[in-house]
Amino acid sequence: MAVSKAKARRAAVFFLTLLGGAFIALFAYNLYLKIGPRQLDVPNVPFGLAGGTRLAVGDLPDTLAGFDRMPLSTQQELRRAAELEKNDKFEDAAEVYEAIALQYPETFLAEWGVVNSLLSQDSLLPIWQSQLDLMVKTLRNRFPESSVAFYIDARLAEKAGSASTALELARVSTEKSPVFADARLLYASLLYKAGRFVESGLEARSAISLSRGNEPKAYALLAKIYHDEGILDSCELVVEYALSKFPVNADLLCMQGYLQEYKGRFEDAEGTYRRVLAIRPGYKLAAEALLSLGQKAPPGVGGGARLSPRDRVQIAYEILEPLVNLYPDNLPLREALGRAYLKGRDFDRAKAQFLEIQSRDPEYPEISRRIQEASSAPLVRETQKNLLADDLNRVVDSMRTLPTTEHSFESMLGHYLVRYGASQKEFFKKYSAANFRKIDKNTWQESFFEAPYFHQYTVLFDEKGRFYGVHVIVTDSNVVANKTATNTPEIYTTLLQLNSRLSGVGSETGETDCDGKVLTGATWETRDNFEMLARFAGKPAEVRMIRLNRDAIPDGTRLCGYTKYLLMY
Repeated sequence: MAVSKAKARRAAVFFLTLLGGAFIALFAYNLYLKIGPRQLDVPNVPFGLAGGTRLAVGDLPDTLAGFDRMPLSTQQELRRAAELEKNDKFEDAAEVYEAIALQYPETFLAEWGVVNSLLSQDSLLPIWQSQLDLMVKTLRNRFPESSVAFYIDARLAEKAGSASTALELARVSTEKSPVFADARLLYASLLYKAGRFVESGLEARSAISLSRGNEPKAYALLAKIYHDEGILDSCELVVEYALSKFPVNADLLCMQGYLQEYKGRFEDAEGTYRRVLAIRPGYKLAAEALLSLGQKAPPGVGGGARLSPRDRVQIAYEILEPLVNLYPDNLPLREALGRAYLKGRDFDRAKAQFLEIQSRDPEYPEISRRIQEASSAPLVRETQKNLLADDLNRVVDSMRTLPTTEHSFESMLGHYLVRYGASQKEFFKKYSAANFRKIDKNTWQESFFEAPYFHQYTVLFDEKGRFYGVHVIVTDSNVVANKTATNTPEIYTTLLQLNSRLSGVGSETGETDCDGKVLTGATWETRDNFEMLARFAGKPAEVRMIRLNRDAIPDGTRLCGYTKYLLMY
């Protein structure tokens, strides 16, 4: 009996000991959470780190300190500066950040914004260099030997051309604060330049997660890594997703252009590069991509040689040309050669083959469409730099968005509420001349962007300066990646519905062949007004329209007679 009591006492003591140990462990864990190293659970973001990954906060300062005490207007200004910085408008961003930093000293977000924006510029005016030196000194004094200080030193070393030093300093910055998104992105970029793709990819994904998917440069870098590794499927997925969030990012759009070229979609790629140059005039990467259109080869793992789309087409030429010469009456062979010329953007030779087919067999399937494709395609301008520059200037003009340009529903598609015969003075009393540029003595043009379409309206006056009509071009901006030819005609349907709401129900013309130019359209007629909306075959993303005083049109004009008006600009 005494033995059993002793055992019971020992069991009770053992149980109490375990219970006490559990309480001590729980207390210690809670104390560790309060005073131990801080941890951050990484959010689940597409193409980022796995959700639930935990990273040490390290010595990163409270970046939002003081933000909640700012007026709402100042908070909004900070957000605007961040958007300017994301869109590579660094000097504009620096001006906003500096104004806030002067008003709210020691506000980390503002000071950090000034430093990052100025460090991102290739060259600085003396006044900006002085401001950068001041802010760098301020941050180094506030955060000595910290992740912030090492990051700044890494950026300065990179600008000085010391890549290895910059790489090591960036590594130290990420170790001191693994949740520092800017440092992870910088480290990823430097690793990429050093050819260390696997490590760079991990850092880029970390930057995506830590920025909560709000940093386009991180997505662009990850897409470049996949591209250079030859993993084009993954590259395309990243580009498609990122462009849905950042539709005007120049680097992502350039990568989209490369991917379109690899698939032989040269027209789409050309449009993409021109869009980049309209957004960022003179952007070197896009200008070079446009000049080398069709000559790029997809990258391969291990550096193996790959044929570019144009090289592959050249092989087709070498096979098909002798066969066509040997069997000139074989029309399918001749069509295959013509289509190969089209892919190689050799439009004149393609058209010659298709016309030869038509002369031998006018009923040959789809031969009219083939001729139209070859006729409506743009000229190749690979080395004609002056022509290219002129073309790009026109694109920039047509895509500019003026702050004073505001169009009500009633004035869309050039429905200016001005009577025919009004003078220029009367017209510009109602519609600001600041929105227009003068093309010649009696012609004015305005251009603006209203997502997803670019609008160009040309206002026409006669020799006596009297208003008699408007010419309209609306182009789909194609900001969503990889639109197929089956859904590009949506622009025509959309604008047909819009004009029907403005002018009433029109009359469909059906498909009409006007001397090789095939168009589909609709017309509206009143006692003093004639309107025609049309889409030309081979240009599915473009719709043209004219609104003319009936007195300006010769009597008895047939449908095809209006093409000269539609193609005026």
